Amino acid sequence: MTTQSVSVSGVIEIESQTRIDSDTADDLRINQSTSNNCDDEAQRLPVTGVVGGYLSPLAGTYPARSGESTRFDFEQDSQDYFNADLNPGDRVSLQVFSDERLEAPRPRLQIFDGDNREVFVGALGDSQSILHVIESGSGDYTIRVSAQSGGPFRYVLIVAERNAESMMNTAYQNPDFVPGEAIVTFAGVNSNSDAPSSLTSSMSAESVRELRPGVWHLRQNEFKSLAAANRTLAKFKTAAWVQQLRNQAGVSAASPNYIYHAQTTSPQTNSLYGRQWNSTLISLPSAWQAAPNAGVGVGVAVLDTGLFSSTPDTAGNWHPDLEQNVRLVSTSSSSPDFVGLQNDLDNQPGRDSNPADPGDGQPRSSNFHGTHVAGIVSSVDNSIGVVGVAHRSDLIPVRVLGEAGTGNLADLIAAIEWAGNQAEIDVINLSLGGVAPNSQLENAINAAHNAGKLVVAAAGNQGTDEPTYPAAYPNVVGVGAVDAGGERASYSNVGASVSLVAPGGDASRDANLDTRADIIVSAWGTDDEGVFEPGYAGLQGTSMAAPHVSGLFALMKGEKPSLSSDEFFALMVGGQLTDAKENSTEYGAGLINAVKAVDAALDGNIPDVLAASPSVVTFVNNDSQIQLALNQYPTQANISIVGVSADAEWLRVGPELVAGEPAPSMVTLSINAALLGQSQSGTTELQIDYRGSGTVRSLTVPVNVRLSDPNDTRDAGRHYVLLLSADEARNTVYQQVVSAIGGQYRFEFGNVEPGNYLLVAGTDMDNNGFICENGEACAEYPVNGLPQIIEVQETELAGLRMSTSFRRPTINSLGGPRVGFEGYSLNSANSEMSEPTRRMEDSP
Repeated sequence: MTTQSVSVSGVIEIESQTRIDSDTADDLRINQSTSNNCDDEAQRLPVTGVVGGYLSPLAGTYPARSGESTRFDFEQDSQDYFNADLNPGDRVSLQVFSDERLEAPRPRLQIFDGDNREVFVGALGDSQSILHVIESGSGDYTIRVSAQSGGPFRYVLIVAERNAESMMNTAYQNPDFVPGEAIVTFAGVNSNSDAPSSLTSSMSAESVRELRPGVWHLRQNEFKSLAAANRTLAKFKTAAWVQQLRNQAGVSAASPNYIYHAQTTSPQTNSLYGRQWNSTLISLPSAWQAAPNAGVGVGVAVLDTGLFSSTPDTAGNWHPDLEQNVRLVSTSSSSPDFVGLQNDLDNQPGRDSNPADPGDGQPRSSNFHGTHVAGIVSSVDNSIGVVGVAHRSDLIPVRVLGEAGTGNLADLIAAIEWAGNQAEIDVINLSLGGVAPNSQLENAINAAHNAGKLVVAAAGNQGTDEPTYPAAYPNVVGVGAVDAGGERASYSNVGASVSLVAPGGDASRDANLDTRADIIVSAWGTDDEGVFEPGYAGLQGTSMAAPHVSGLFALMKGEKPSLSSDEFFALMVGGQLTDAKENSTEYGAGLINAVKAVDAALDGNIPDVLAASPSVVTFVNNDSQIQLALNQYPTQANISIVGVSADAEWLRVGPELVAGEPAPSMVTLSINAALLGQSQSGTTELQIDYRGSGTVRSLTVPVNVRLSDPNDTRDAGRHYVLLLSADEARNTVYQQVVSAIGGQYRFEFGNVEPGNYLLVAGTDMDNNGFICENGEACAEYPVNGLPQIIEVQETELAGLRMSTSFRRPTINSLGGPRVGFEGYSLNSANSEMSEPTRRMEDSP
């Protein structure tokens, strides 16, 4: 009996507000491009809109991959122009992705107003992204993206209205983690139980260590050994192991042992108090007069690389600007050096009682990041160096970052658990970050918060609106950075990670016109040739901004010892700690003002306030409901609802909000799409009036809807639709090309042999022979990031639906990192397909 081939067909929807550059390399290759190389040819973009594009300063050929006989060429296209109607507070971002086989690109982003005046110019930095927030008036702006030099590159350009949530997730999040290690939460297991050996034995774990009640560090030595030979394969196997752990009975959460990084940039040696523009920017000299205790008796734990010592093998002989304030805290079960064995450079690798920074032994380089952070908080006013924000506070150094300023999730969780249980500690400073959300870390932070510790974290230096953790957790004060003029630093993240801002510096600016770069000067050290010498250096980063806030809390608490972290949140949300900035997306509650903060603490009038999470609600792609959390500060506040209003009839507010009743912890929001009109988009504000402590206040939550584009103008570019083999090889078995019609793609494979396949589709804008790379549009069936096998039998398989976009799912949606994924390979014209879809030249 002969097996009959069958038809496989379906539809690919295009994410709302998606556009494609009109002259990609794929278009130029087949002479189907439309020029957008000058302002008269500029493409119109919607707000909020996402456009994928391609540029190259020259034409050429990609180097052949191993075993590849097909030649892939790239075309010259040195600039693209776009138009968009923008308002103050709207964001324009550029993210760049290139082929690692070629020279790194040097792109440039320029923005011109309606009078053709350049209002912004930026060259790409180390973060591979540029973010600019419109500050001038409303109007029609021209955006120019150009290739200055280097190789070809893909890009994603985004224009986002000021109230839009994170838009810059255009690459698969792939945070680094330790091969062969996992963090596991066991349901029903606490610190009074023995290590869950019966469970770990079934999970291929050779060793187990408790980090906090119910949370354990597991190690799989086979994968760790493999990492020495093939780190990528070891990480791939580790990710699969973690996924298996999640499915085990008795496991409530499992994640890789993620690696964290210090949030700062390279040092510049400078001196000294006269260079501390950051002090005057936040009115510290006046605040010190109102707060003469300067943080006395308040414990600030700096969880970082440790502290400079001239004799690092033994605790003591600390940096002379810090020695007077250093307090070591150690318990019988834990000590202040939590850096694990593999990442430790000191003379006693692994956890110990010495939080001294061992340096790294490299000329003109060191690990003294924690010393710089500590100096911002607690440098003594001794006339020999810099002066800390709370220069009489107790400085408690805790090592969680080792070689090159990196640390891992297991060490960080254990350190936060320890710090949360120490009576001597009042505030925990985390000038680190860079990974996706993790429930075990968040639980450790929540426990510290509930124990009365204020947790402060750097918002991140990636110049993005994607949430950065731990800064974006609700019970963390996330701190963004400003320059000497109080303007957001070019690298500082925006959005959900930013609760407020503080001085962090920007070496590319001289905003206060003192003829010096705007960097933060603080304590430092050198360890050239093993000789440890104290010194000072200038750095920039949200790592520098965070300790200003930790020091501010110590300054306040030094004058009012009863001040709690909960009350600090209430004062922050109530606007009593900051000078408000117009754009809360960039600045959160605003720039800290030490005089206002100390006055608020001394006044003792702590407001009862409500805060919303998320702070902005956005309905996308027909979301039916969104849960809005209402957090009240202080937590024991007695807040009742007075009234609810919204000026759009399409917004529906759930029954949880009742006038005269206590404020609920959660509110359900939904929309009536029939009332949105033809554009299927809208913007409004939900206003919740509430009463606390006899005062009526208002919480305003922006609400945005963007369900579709008018006139079906969505276009993600020519899509290559593939049926792949379901084995690990992922070979392309069937392939066709489709173009957008009416805002969607329709595909049909007419003669598919029965079997198991993966169905994927995407663009190849740079014509390198791969789809679904970062920066390319991508669709995977049924959900992007989580492809599943489809079974083709002997009857037609129709009606398959998936969605394509230049943006990527969050790491939480994916369930973990997508290790080693580099896209899907296309077939070329010399394949045996009945209808070749690409015309490639064979290599000579």
